[in-house]
Amino acid sequence: MARSGFDQRSAMVLKAVVENYMATIEPVGARAISRMSGFNLSPATIRNVMSNLEEEGYLSQPHTSAGRIPSDMGYRFYAETVAGPSELPLSEMELIRCATHGAKWQEIADLIGSVSKTMAELSSQAGIVGITTLSQAPVREIKFVYIAENRSLAVMITAGGEIRTRLINSADSYTQDELDRIANYLNARFAGMTLEGIRQSLIHEMTAEKETVDTLARQALMMAELVEEQVSAEDNIHLEGASNLFNRPGAAADISNMKALFKTFDEKSRLVSLITDCLKSEGINLIIGSEFELDGFSDYSMVTHRFKGNDGAMGAVGIIGPKAMNYGHAMGLVLYAARQIGMRLNG
Repeated sequence: MARSGFDQRSAMVLKAVVENYMATIEPVGARAISRMSGFNLSPATIRNVMSNLEEEGYLSQPHTSAGRIPSDMGYRFYAETVAGPSELPLSEMELIRCATHGAKWQEIADLIGSVSKTMAELSSQAGIVGITTLSQAPVREIKFVYIAENRSLAVMITAGGEIRTRLINSADSYTQDELDRIANYLNARFAGMTLEGIRQSLIHEMTAEKETVDTLARQALMMAELVEEQVSAEDNIHLEGASNLFNRPGAAADISNMKALFKTFDEKSRLVSLITDCLKSEGINLIIGSEFELDGFSDYSMVTHRFKGNDGAMGAVGIIGPKAMNYGHAMGLVLYAARQIGMRLNG
């Protein structure tokens, strides 16, 4: 955030430097700013203001003879204080609504894939959507489908009507009849509970009634535990448009950074931690450059907004792009998308 006493003149100069740098990706000098409309300041005065902004950490100077460029702190001040979420064109809002409310998807993975793709297309950056608390979603009904020996498919219908499937590998082999009996047992006794709640209830009952616990209950507990293990946040993170990040100026020359960036994208646990951190913020969340504390991200920013479903699902939608991105547009996109996802999850 801005320092105490951050005057209007300093804010105007910082805004001019950020926007000029975004347009040219070249260091910005005082003379270039003085020629911009709305500035009635001499190059010498602007130079002094820029020098003060550099001392306070809002600007940096890559070379002694060059102009200034925004620092991570400068970008944050600009995004939070100057830009704000842009109002989206009707056409973009309609595309987001179609991606979110379209009938073409039934599973949650289809939803997050559809929205992340739309975020990437509309921003020309990378779009990311993640849901991190699926184990907390109440299950209305569960079914098991025999696939092969020791393998079955768990099909869950949440209280919100979403369908989620997981492939289960079990130590024991079950016939379809046995899988049906396990599913009927779970549905009759635990419908409307979360997977975690089902598991805890079964453990409690089996601890209290060791002598009378039957085989079906033990089988049900084992299957419930296996399903819960498979409902991991890593299965519900979708990134789209990562190749767009190659298009930023200078990306081709920075191969080592790009390799580190894409390695992080491949390690979903890293993406899960990013999404989880975003859930701590009520509104729009920004991570800029060095704030990532991840290899390869020093030249990038991430703009996110969280969403919630009344079936216990929680997640975030975001855009990852160069620090010199259009923050207003990115914030407008994630804000609107988060609202639409929340509406869709809440029926």
